[in-house]
Amino acid sequence: MKGLYNIIAEDVIIEEGAQIGNFNIIASGTVIKKGAVIGNYCEIGKDNTIGEDSVLQGRIRTAENCTIEKNVTLKYGAILTSNVLLKENCFLGPHTITLGSTHERVTKHGTVIGKNTYIGAGSKIAADTKIGDNIVVGALGFVNKDLTEEGIYAGLPIKKIK
Repeated sequence: MKGLYNIIAEDVIIEEGAQIGNFNIIASGTVIKKGAVIGNYCEIGKDNTIGEDSVLQGRIRTAENCTIEKNVTLKYGAILTSNVLLKENCFLGPHTITLGSTHERVTKHGTVIGKNTYIGAGSKIAADTKIGDNIVVGALGFVNKDLTEEGIYAGLPIKKIK
């Protein structure tokens, strides 16, 4: 189902059962799988894949070449830079941002967020960071290094608390 006032490139593939809200911009090469829900006011970059039963709540922005696997939730206002991979059952809280460049103004891409991972509201994830499976990042966390060990992390910068 397509909503009102959307700008959707001609080659976008929208599978049966996907829902698209209103006032969205969806760039070329994007695939929206069955059961996926795109809320209102989203900007989806080129060559993205939105997995089955994933929900992009609203005002989501993605750059190019992002892959959002099955059953992923992006809450209101989340932003993904280029080449981000969100694995199955991942949750990004409101206003979570993956960053695309370093303090030295060097552009880096390739952030990966693992399966069954929860990223709390307002968290920022540094460029080219890898977060493993079954990890919780508390609200307003700043992930400035790879997280490989399961557990709960919080703080600015991030540290394991449990």
